Amino acid sequence: MVTFGVLMYRRGERPREALWKYFIIAVADVEGNFLLVLAYQYTSITSVQLLDCFTIPIVMALSWRLFNARYKNVHFFGAGVAVLGLALLVTSDAVLGRSSAGQDEEASNPILGDILVMIGASLYGISNIGQEYMVKERDRVEFLFFLGLFGSAVGGVQMGIFEHEGIRDLFLQADAHILGYFAGFNGCLFGMYVAVPILLEVSSATFMNLSLLTADFYSLAAAAVLFGAKPSVLYFVAFVVIVSGLITYNIAGDPTSSLHRRPALRSSSEEAMSERILDGVGPDEQES
Repeated sequence: MVTFGVLMYRRGERPREALWKYFIIAVADVEGNFLLVLAYQYTSITSVQLLDCFTIPIVMALSWRLFNARYKNVHFFGAGVAVLGLALLVTSDAVLGRSSAGQDEEASNPILGDILVMIGASLYGISNIGQEYMVKERDRVEFLFFLGLFGSAVGGVQMGIFEHEGIRDLFLQADAHILGYFAGFNGCLFGMYVAVPILLEVSSATFMNLSLLTADFYSLAAAAVLFGAKPSVLYFVAFVVIVSGLITYNIAGDPTSSLHRRPALRSSSEEAMSERILDGVGPDEQES
């Protein structure tokens, strides 16, 4: 947030979008993630993995309504194949007894947990659509700055009200390994939030959410390295199926390409910088 704030200050420009819109996107993003994590306390991992896919139809419906996205049958087929790959991942968990056997029995309130997942997935879809619009029609640096600013404020207030005891216990009882995992988790989230706007500039929120279906495979790879987990063959089959669905979806083209055809809203200085980057010419060379 500080880095992008410095860039905004150096550019010397006023925000190009109403701040309340950035605030709404930040609230949707924070609360969507919060509800998805909270759902794990009430329902099983299997249910969260399956119902989390509800983000995909939400994003597709909003893209069609707001961006006039033109989806083809190939898009729907590719999305269906990718979701089928996720179903194979969940099946693998059930076969190995890692998700459904133990944790379904411990689910304290499955209905409440499933409702939280659905609401969280809907909010996350709204946030994704807002992000796609801002990075394509406004400015990626400005968006990241205000998302970090408002997101930190909303998350900090909510954390202070509801999670202050848990945070206190974390720092009082956790050892160096747990704190290291916690720092690594936050570092990964930071990297993801910086990379997502770049992806949305060249693709769409629907493609991004379909790509995130592969996250379970990569989490298994990390678990194998860190904790010695032994993956099932179904995991590799599921990964191939998901990637095949992504390739099929992408072959049909970007259904939200109409955004790129609208009048550009970037400043002349930003357009000049983009041209220098594309031409491989640095700022100092251009000035000289």
